[in-house]
Amino acid sequence: MISILLQRPFWIFKKLIFIGLLFIVSGNIVPSFADASCRVIRVVDGDTIVVDYEGRPEKVRLLCVDTPESVHPDAKQNIPLGRVASRFAEEQLSGKYVELEFEGHRLRGKYGRLLAYVIVDGTNFNLELIRQGLSPYYTKYGHSKHYDRQFRSLEKQARKEGLGIWGDPDLTKKYLRLKSKWGQAASRLK
Repeated sequence: MISILLQRPFWIFKKLIFIGLLFIVSGNIVPSFADASCRVIRVVDGDTIVVDYEGRPEKVRLLCVDTPESVHPDAKQNIPLGRVASRFAEEQLSGKYVELEFEGHRLRGKYGRLLAYVIVDGTNFNLELIRQGLSPYYTKYGHSKHYDRQFRSLEKQARKEGLGIWGDPDLTKKYLRLKSKWGQAASRLK
């Protein structure tokens, strides 16, 4: 009887590992600690890059940031600060090897792009965009599980110093209005 009880937890443990591996292999669940090292092939704009991911080009949408537009199909949407954000991304990321840090169970967004934090030379590039005032802390789809405190602090500092979007009264008004809408959307999800 005792030997049966001792074997049962091991059997359950093996079954849970097998089920977990099936989800991971099928791409339905990716643990938050899953990282991928890859080379940046191209910078699309301030918050989207293309990387060589597992031997093929993949678009990556940076989590928790939303830089102004620079390559929008509607040219009226593109603004000078969007080009500044794109150039900053190109200078910091082009041709470099980066780590993609995924968060939670969603590996891809609704447009099929990978969703990740981009770590370059040990620095979270997503946080750098906030530090430079090139993006607000983008919470439309939820808050960062790993970096929420840093995002909030860096945005507060960039706003205080009037950096980037926070130095332009019209952009500040636009992003503060959007941030209030993101908060409403997040509260509806709860």
